[in-house]
Amino acid sequence: MECPYCKGTMRYGVIQSPHEINWKPKKARLFGAAIFHKEAIVLSEFSFTGGSSVEAYCCDKCKKIIIDYGNIITGKDDL
Repeated sequence: MECPYCKGTMRYGVIQSPHEINWKPKKARLFGAAIFHKEAIVLSEFSFTGGSSVEAYCCDKCKKIIIDYGNIITGKDDL
């Protein structure tokens, strides 16, 4: 993938967590599932057996990571 910022080559990978991965418009005072935060976007749902992971592209040149949150990896396929 070509980086939209610097036009360099981006590497494919994943971001992993033992918890749900979500984005919020501002930092919350308390951690919690996206369902408890207005306007939150779930990037990867939690899985007891596989944790959470989301596909991402990394640009080493300009230090940006791009996540396509339309592609959720639940970890179920990795068993």
